[in-house]
Amino acid sequence: MKKALIIAYNDLNNSGVPNVIYQSIKALNKEYSFDVLVFGNDDYYYQKLKSEGININLIKYLDEKPKSKLGRLFWWFYKMPHRHYLFIKKLLNKNNYSVIHSFKEYYSWPFLKAAKKAGIEKRILHRNINPDKPRRTIIKLLDFKNRRLSIKYASTLVGVSELCCKNAFRNKKFDVLYNSYDNQKYNMNVENKLCNDELVITHVASYNDNKNQLFSLQVLSELRKIHSRVKINLVGANGITDYSQKLKDYVRLNGLEEHVIFVDRTNNVEKIFEKTTFTILPSFSEGLPLTIIESQACGISVFASDNVTNEINCGGVTFLGISKGPAYWAKYIYDAFLKQGNSRAIYNVEKFSFEKFTTQLIGLYKW
Repeated sequence: MKKALIIAYNDLNNSGVPNVIYQSIKALNKEYSFDVLVFGNDDYYYQKLKSEGININLIKYLDEKPKSKLGRLFWWFYKMPHRHYLFIKKLLNKNNYSVIHSFKEYYSWPFLKAAKKAGIEKRILHRNINPDKPRRTIIKLLDFKNRRLSIKYASTLVGVSELCCKNAFRNKKFDVLYNSYDNQKYNMNVENKLCNDELVITHVASYNDNKNQLFSLQVLSELRKIHSRVKINLVGANGITDYSQKLKDYVRLNGLEEHVIFVDRTNNVEKIFEKTTFTILPSFSEGLPLTIIESQACGISVFASDNVTNEINCGGVTFLGISKGPAYWAKYIYDAFLKQGNSRAIYNVEKFSFEKFTTQLIGLYKW
């Protein structure tokens, strides 16, 4: 059996990129044995693979960042990539990998460089993030260096959407590999348990500024002015962060306690969808948000920011500008509710099927 090394962005927690790694291993585990290099301790998808009878070898590497500003600068530009290069060089000497598949974005280059020097022909750089332009000069320099070198040492450039690839790889040749969704969980059999006059919005994403849950709460505040039975499900990460506390403070200060349901990160979002009128995603930047595909697979319409790629629109997505403001969004959402209530539609999400994902991935792994 051929052997492949997957390099995770961070760990295997219950979120978007680890889910793509999970899907990749699930698709190819009969042809390849997998080592997975991780940089953290959350192993949710590792445990999920084990429970499904799929065994992988988990390799942990924990970075230690210096505390001083100068030390951290030296660490980002030189020390970290050099240490990663030496580590992977030793790992490659001990293993006969056919494929190196890196999800570590532009920080992939030390691993891909070592793989190229070791004679590994198939070196995949997989982009899941639609990159923003850095504002600070020092970050611009680091980003430029890492992007150039990661592309240089990769043999195959892959991204989750055409928009993501064009922004990341510019004029280089690339392949678009759409993330797949679980059609056993997300389909038209997901029940609709809402009463006719209930308007319930669901926002599924880790709690952070980019995902913009605060905007969703502001939309809720505006909706309350025109409809009494309105709620929002905020499905996010476990634990308290500065941003999640900011959200809870907003709820308390605006008297929204009875209208906001905070849901810890869950693997049963389809249960949340049983009581969902619309999903919402006012993100500032996205690669390919799978929750929008899952929503449409269940017949649920979506309101997303126009920063999200149009490729995820299977007929059920309305794109709105964040700059229009929460009142504008609230009116659009309420008008849609007046037209369709809690009824659901059928959207064709075939291009995001696991079968298509598997077929294309097999082709990408060949050399």
